[in-house]
Amino acid sequence: MLHLNTQGVEVFIKKSKSNTVDPFWDNYELIVWKRDSSGFTNLKGMFRKDAWGVAEKFSVSNKGTWVLPKKYVKYFK
Repeated sequence: MLHLNTQGVEVFIKKSKSNTVDPFWDNYELIVWKRDSSGFTNLKGMFRKDAWGVAEKFSVSNKGTWVLPKKYVKYFK
């Protein structure tokens, strides 16, 4: 697992933006939106930037960090 503070999340947002991935803040939640046409019927689906996608939400923990899965480590290399 990847434990990030506010600055770490900002670095993640800058490094992971692409045509198909768009991370952004929603109050204190980090949302990672991935373009996917199945987002139209998916429970986690979200319409953003004129396209459907699937959004993963990461809330801040009690320790003040956001815990992301290991698959996002590649953006810090």
